[in-house]
Amino acid sequence: MSLLSACPGGTLLEPAREREVEADPGAEQALRDRILADCLPAQREFLADESHRILAYIGGFGSGKSWALAAKLIFLGLRNPGKTIMACEPTFPMIRTVLIPALDAALEQWEIEYTFRASPQPEYRLELPTGPITILCQSAENYQRIRGQNLAAAVWDEADTSPVDTAQKAGEMLLARMRTGNVNQLAIASTPEGYRYCYRTLIENDGPDKRLIKVKTRDNPHLPAEFIPSLERNYPAQLIAAYLEGEFVNLASCSLYPEFDRSLNYCDTKPTPQDTVYIGIDLNVGNCVTQHLVRRGDEFHFFAEKVYRDTQQIAVGLREMYPEHFQRGQLILIPDAASKQRSTAAAQESDIGILKRAGHKVQAQQSNPLIADRINCVNVLIEQRKIKVGNGCRHLIRTYEQHAYDEKGKPEKGGVGMDDLSHAGDASGYAIYRLAPIRQWKTGSGKSRQAQIW
Repeated sequence: MSLLSACPGGTLLEPAREREVEADPGAEQALRDRILADCLPAQREFLADESHRILAYIGGFGSGKSWALAAKLIFLGLRNPGKTIMACEPTFPMIRTVLIPALDAALEQWEIEYTFRASPQPEYRLELPTGPITILCQSAENYQRIRGQNLAAAVWDEADTSPVDTAQKAGEMLLARMRTGNVNQLAIASTPEGYRYCYRTLIENDGPDKRLIKVKTRDNPHLPAEFIPSLERNYPAQLIAAYLEGEFVNLASCSLYPEFDRSLNYCDTKPTPQDTVYIGIDLNVGNCVTQHLVRRGDEFHFFAEKVYRDTQQIAVGLREMYPEHFQRGQLILIPDAASKQRSTAAAQESDIGILKRAGHKVQAQQSNPLIADRINCVNVLIEQRKIKVGNGCRHLIRTYEQHAYDEKGKPEKGGVGMDDLSHAGDASGYAIYRLAPIRQWKTGSGKSRQAQIW
């Protein structure tokens, strides 16, 4: 055997050509068997799935996420010979401290020949039985650098630790670049960090091209004996649910609606011709949110929601949505009290004026209740399971589950459009407080303090 047989083909005047090496099915299967022998059942399930475009392995601390992702990278490489795969971490330092050590250990254990280039970006070249592959290491925070790549697949570690907006843009960029090879798949491994990117992608926006595999820390028998008991002694219940059970839970310090349960507070109610339909409205420039409900005895059933651009759209849209209820005067709108002074659609006319001129029945408060009173009013009915929410109120369910107080003790606000969780909660709260207010009992003169009892 001469040295020339080990060199890439071509001449000095053209780029080197890859030597064509015939795939060895026996060697490929032997490598797969070696990897599978070192994997837990959930990891084998993760490796076997090649049909879902977005595949996630969500688990607590020590559930084998990094190992599963390293193995998945190799399995994707076997199915995409000669192509490029991207491996992502939330930040560049995590590439150095998490990704590279985990991948090096896996390649050494499974005796896979590889070369590594550290600069300008970390890059691996793996010599697999089906052919060589290139692995580009990139951080999600620099998602713009993903642009222009032609990828066969991608793996993404700890996606939930990135800011939600950054993770969303990175995920969209990765999916857009996967367009070569045999198996195009974005494989994610992450600890659940509340209702962030993984929850929104895999639960709120679930679809036939997505799959979630949940794993518990207890599923890994190789952990030290004291690892789980130590976490149980030192973590509160919510962190145990997330970091040991792999569940999506609200990790904020204090939730606005802690007793809401989408199962116990669920309804599949539809309005009947005999019902009065109430519409709670939160008016904002370019983002007016409406929550639709009916009464069932002393219960309040939210069954639909709709977002409009301005008050003019609300006036026309609701009249078209409920024509019979509108004609019979069984459609009642409950906006926030500030709508009497300002408008989202016209400078000369208030929001209430626009709604009334369109023929709507409007029941506005004289003044908006205190935020704490409105939230307490809703929470009392949630705890008594007298507020029910149907699947038609996706934004309201999200608000009741995820909305929290900020570090100043005020409800969190901010975000673009419906990413601001306050809008749906405000709209429902205005209606509930109007229909079932906290009772106020006065003692002494009209100027005395009021004791609020509910």
